[in-house]
Amino acid sequence: MDRTYIVGNTSSMPVAAREASVYMATTVGEYYRKQGLNVLILADSTSRWAQALRETSGRKEEIPGPEAFPMYISTLISAFYDRAGVEILGDGTTGSLSIIGTVSPAGGNFDEPVTQATLLSTGAFWGLSRALSEARKYPAIDRIDSNSKYPSLLEEKEVKYLMELLRDGKSIGSNIILMGEKGITDELYIRYQKSELLDAVFLQQNSFHEVDGVTNPERLRDMFDMIKEVIDTSLEIKGKEEIRWHFNLIRQAFLDWNYMRPDEDGFENQRTKLLNLVKQMEHASEDI
Repeated sequence: MDRTYIVGNTSSMPVAAREASVYMATTVGEYYRKQGLNVLILADSTSRWAQALRETSGRKEEIPGPEAFPMYISTLISAFYDRAGVEILGDGTTGSLSIIGTVSPAGGNFDEPVTQATLLSTGAFWGLSRALSEARKYPAIDRIDSNSKYPSLLEEKEVKYLMELLRDGKSIGSNIILMGEKGITDELYIRYQKSELLDAVFLQQNSFHEVDGVTNPERLRDMFDMIKEVIDTSLEIKGKEEIRWHFNLIRQAFLDWNYMRPDEDGFENQRTKLLNLVKQMEHASEDI
C-alpha cells in the first residue's frame, strides 16, 4: 500500500466528482510516469464513470446517443485509454503508464455502448463469465468473447484453430444439456472432450500452486505442443463411457504434469506417460 494512490467515489457523490475521479487518477499516474516510474491504473469501474458522463450530458440537454449515453462517448473512452503508454524522458530514461479498466454492463450485455467503445479502444479485453465461475473454472475469463491485439505466443492460424474447437465444444455442450449424451454421435462427443481437455489443462490455472500459478512462455509453448498432439489425433473410439475413460486418463496425467517443475525428478517420465496415453487412444481406435 505504500506505493498505492487511491481516488475513490461512491454512487451518492455529485456527478462532477464521479466524472472527475478518473481524470484525476490518470493525471496523478502521468505525474509519476514523468519521474521515470512504471505506473498501473486500475479503474473500477469505467461504467460508473460513463454513467456520470450520461448524467452530465442530460443536464446539458445534448442529443442522446444509444441508451442515452452522449454521442461522443466513444471519443471520451478512447481519449482516456490513449493516455496510457511509454514516455521517453529528457534524460533518455523511460516511464510507463498502463491502464486496466473494468466494465460492468447491465445484465451482462456486451453490446451496450460502453463495452463496445472499450473494445475498440483497448489492446485486450477479458470478458468475465459467471457460468465459468459457478463451474469453478478459473480464471473465469470467457474463452470466446475475450480477445487481444497484442503479439501472441501462438501463431494466428493456431489461435483460429483452437477458437474453432472451443466454439464447437460450447455448441456441442449446449446440445448435451438439452438432449443428453445419447443425443449426439460419438464423433461429436470426441470433439467435445477435446475441447474440455484444452480448457482444463491449458486455459485453466491453479493460482494457489507455485508452479501452475505462474508459467513462463517456454513452458506454455511446450504445453500447447503436447495438447495439440492430442487434439490432432484422429480417434474413432466407440461408446461414450470408453471415450470419457480415455480422456479422463489423459486429463489427469496432464494436470499432474502441469504441477511439476522442469527440473523435478519424474518430469520427463510424466511427459513419456502422456505420449503413451495418446498412443493408447490411437491403438484403441485402430482396434475398433
